[in-house]
Amino acid sequence: MKVSEFMQSDVRYVTVPGTREDVLQLMAETQISGFPVCKKGTKTLVGMITRHDLLRKPDENQLALLMVRDPVTVTPETDARKVVDLMLDRGFRRVPVVKSGDLVGIVSVPDILGAVLEEDKHFQSASIADHVNRSVTAIWEETPLPLTFMIMEMAHKTAVVIVNEIGGVTGMMSVSDYIRLSEETHEDNVSKTYSGTESSVEWGWTSKDFLLVTKKLLKLPNVPVSQVMTKNLISVSEVATVSDCVKTLRKSEIDQAPVLSAAGALVGMIEDQDLLKLVAKRLAPSPRAEKRE
Repeated sequence: MKVSEFMQSDVRYVTVPGTREDVLQLMAETQISGFPVCKKGTKTLVGMITRHDLLRKPDENQLALLMVRDPVTVTPETDARKVVDLMLDRGFRRVPVVKSGDLVGIVSVPDILGAVLEEDKHFQSASIADHVNRSVTAIWEETPLPLTFMIMEMAHKTAVVIVNEIGGVTGMMSVSDYIRLSEETHEDNVSKTYSGTESSVEWGWTSKDFLLVTKKLLKLPNVPVSQVMTKNLISVSEVATVSDCVKTLRKSEIDQAPVLSAAGALVGMIEDQDLLKLVAKRLAPSPRAEKRE
C-alpha cells in the first residue's frame, strides 16, 4: 500500500513570512494541532509547525523562528509500512507528503487507521479488549479544578476521566479545556483569537498564556470539576471491534476515548497510537516474503 492511496490531498497550511497568530487562527478554525509551512505564494515546503513548537518558544512571534525547518517528509510512492514505523519511532501524528519539493498532501494517524483497520475483515470481528490501556487517570467529580490539573500533569496525561462516587464516568477534561478555563479567569492575560468578525475562538493563546502553561501556573477557578467538565462524553465498549473503535475515533475527531464495560463501568482508555501498533503488525512482511526479498 502506497501513501497516495490514503493521504489527504486538500491540505491546510500556513506560509512564511507569518506569525504565531496566523497559526493559532488556523488551529482555531480547524481544531488541528499541526500544519505544514510553505513559502508564500508557492507550495514549496519549508517547515512544520505544531502546538508543541509554540510552547517551546513562548515569547517568539515570527513563524520562521517557531517552525521546524527541513521536516521529515514522505512521497506519494512511499510504502505505508515505512510511514507507520516513522510515526511510531518519532511520535509523529502527521507527516507532509511532497513531490519535487512541493507539498501535495499530508498523512495522519487517523488516515492510516481508516485505510488499514476500518474495512479489514479481521478487525471487523477482532475485539479491542487486548489493546485497552488499563492504567487510567480518573478523578472524582467533586475534586477542585486546580487540583485535577495538577494530577493530570503529574500523571503525564493529556486528558483525565471524571467519575462520580460510585465509579461511573461522568465527563472528561483535556489540556484544551484547562487552557480555555484559565483564560476565562485571567485578569491581565485573557487572550482570544479573532477572525475579524463578531465571533471569537475560546482557546486562542498569547505567548504569556503559553508561558503560564509551561510553568504550570494556570489560574483556574476553584470550583468542583463537575461544574466545568466536558459532559458530552464519547466512549467505546470493551466488546467493540477494532474497526468500530476506529470509526468512532475518526468520526468524532478524537485521539483517545474511555472504554466502558457492558455495565457502564470504566475499564480503561483506548488511544489511536495503540491502534497504530496494530497497523504496523498488519503491514509487517511475513517471514516467507522476507526470504524472497
